[in-house]
Amino acid sequence: MKKNVLFWVGIKSENSHLREKHGNFEYLDISKPCWEWWCKKNDVIFFPYEKTTESDTNAHKATWQRWFDVFKQVEDAGIDYDKIAVIDGSTLIKWDTPNFFDMCTSQVTAFRSLENLRWITESVDGYNDFFNNFEFDMKKYISCGFQIFDKRHKKFLQDLKEFYFDNYDSIMELQNGKVGKGTDQPVYNYMLQMKNVDVDISLPTNFMLTHLYRFDWFGHNWQLQGADKTPFFIKYGYIWFYSGFPNRGDRLNLMKQTWELIKENYK
Repeated sequence: MKKNVLFWVGIKSENSHLREKHGNFEYLDISKPCWEWWCKKNDVIFFPYEKTTESDTNAHKATWQRWFDVFKQVEDAGIDYDKIAVIDGSTLIKWDTPNFFDMCTSQVTAFRSLENLRWITESVDGYNDFFNNFEFDMKKYISCGFQIFDKRHKKFLQDLKEFYFDNYDSIMELQNGKVGKGTDQPVYNYMLQMKNVDVDISLPTNFMLTHLYRFDWFGHNWQLQGADKTPFFIKYGYIWFYSGFPNRGDRLNLMKQTWELIKENYK
């Protein structure tokens, strides 16, 4: 019987700069059991993506390789699947989150990227010449942090892989120098729109809460004395993306604090 698969991206890079920046990726050790628990509860196969096909993650970042590896690794494991969700390891999922696979269509399922419009605009503008002045529909510009595919989308990811390797030098020059914003997301969105891939962005936004600090999701209704002091993100959100923090180390510290608040719900 076919099952749905949660492809959890938990690569711990050997790059010393990245390891220092991300606290040796200790936050992944908080995210992993949280997602494992949710998958078991919802009869979803938990597939931890912890080793890339290309060993050099400096030359080929894991954010790129996940798209090249997702179908291959799941199929090489002999899993007969229906849909595959690709989710960043910088996330936690609430214990009572509904099974989002039940809400999906046959399209690629994703979320609009609205958390930092200036960053998005600058990254797209920086690739303008490379994309031959392609005119993006920004209403369809999506985040790469959460995608759901089925077998019909293998061709798209294969096209993305070929485009990446055919244009590797140009992409690296823009990614690491001239633009310096994002890795895969500008090119991924370009390929989606250029190939006219249908994308379903109808899942409610509480399935992808991002930039929790910037949007004050850590707050609560402090004005109401004696009221519930549950933080907004726990009260109203399902999947929490720990991104966009002002200080190095904030992600790990806040994920630790969150886990201490909620861990009793995962027993």
